[in-house]
Amino acid sequence: MRRREAEYKIRQVRIESEKKHEIDDMKLRFFTNVSHELRTPLTLIISPIISMIKDETDDDKRRKLMLIHRNSERLLTLVNQLLDFRRADMNKLQLNLLTGDIINFLNNICNSFLLLAEKKIKFSFKSSIPSLRMSFDDDKISKIMNNLLSNAFKFTPEGGSVSVTVKAKTLCTDQKEQSGILEINVVDTGLGISDNDKQHIFDRFYQVDGNHENPFGGSGVGLNLVKDFVEMHGGNVYVEDNPDGGSSFFVDIHIFLILTQA
Repeated sequence: MRRREAEYKIRQVRIESEKKHEIDDMKLRFFTNVSHELRTPLTLIISPIISMIKDETDDDKRRKLMLIHRNSERLLTLVNQLLDFRRADMNKLQLNLLTGDIINFLNNICNSFLLLAEKKIKFSFKSSIPSLRMSFDDDKISKIMNNLLSNAFKFTPEGGSVSVTVKAKTLCTDQKEQSGILEINVVDTGLGISDNDKQHIFDRFYQVDGNHENPFGGSGVGLNLVKDFVEMHGGNVYVEDNPDGGSSFFVDIHIFLILTQA
């Protein structure tokens, strides 16, 4: 009787687990379908706004149009994030590598955030090397940087600072080839992250508790995708305290380059 009762309980737990998984999967499919429906109109909104910004000569109207454009892009980013999350959940994410100057690519991404510095946040980009040609997925690197920079600006108050520094640490393998690590460091002087949150901040759906000191919410998806995209590049991402207050995110990506003769 005890054995049959134990077997029955095990079956019930398994059935409940399968039902829960099925419900979760239905929810994800629903949000994925809604996201697809949202992406098209958002794209159609953004395109004419860009055209209007180019043609507008009144500075005040131009600033308002740029604000509309920035928030529309933010909505589109969130929609794409959900779609990426779904693809990651189904193991359908793949690297689409191209070869280019990653330093220039990172600098262009940072330049797009200069407008956010209008709220009196000091922003800087520095690289210890002028250029570096390497293979990388431009879409995923862009999403990594957009997530980290968006969070940095969101949690940094007026009068604070956000900085991006890039450096390459190389290891010689022979006379013609080098391999090493590209280190991208995003630092802010914002609210900071507790030691407990640091252990889980890259976990799926993990959210830092909101309070009067930290009222900003989040979906718990962005940093998890950052971790996935960095690991797809054979790298690692982690966070430390900024000595001046705030947080310091490190992205280490493995690089491989062929040295060319001058």
